[in-house]
Amino acid sequence: MKRPLADDHAEIDCLLEEFFAALAARDVEMIYRTLDFFWARLAMHIRAEHLHLFPAILDAVKTQTAENVSLPSLTEARNAINELHDDHNFFMSELLAAIKTLRELRENNAVADFSNRIEKVRDAVVSVKRRLETHNQIEETEVYRWAERLLSAPESAALDERMRREITNLPPRFGISAGS
Repeated sequence: MKRPLADDHAEIDCLLEEFFAALAARDVEMIYRTLDFFWARLAMHIRAEHLHLFPAILDAVKTQTAENVSLPSLTEARNAINELHDDHNFFMSELLAAIKTLRELRENNAVADFSNRIEKVRDAVVSVKRRLETHNQIEETEVYRWAERLLSAPESAALDERMRREITNLPPRFGISAGS
């Protein structure tokens, strides 16, 4: 069974490409809107992992009774999840800084230093993109598979539903509610 979060990676990647297209057009308003939406969608994805996936994996690992080489130990699971948390913090911090820069450009119609500021935004998002590629690979080849192996079919279905709700719960500023 494919986890909803793996599909979400592909959607988020498409949003990132929309940002780079807006960047190429040098339209500050479009750059801001595409990055803001990418940031929100990535935050929703991260929230689903933090609230639902990671606790489910840790709880399941804690209660497994038989040793299975295809499953992580509690220490391995905690270490991997801590690394993913570090990545998440990096993503949110870099994107927040980029959004702040874009807000300043929008609000002040800042023409002075425009190219340097846009280049800093681009560099921040490129660093997020690079780290996100490795991050997603680890999730899709390891962490998401752990959940599939650790959880029963009913537990897995319930987890998938909880995660789907999180990744479709857009912030109100986008004017779209979950289920719309």
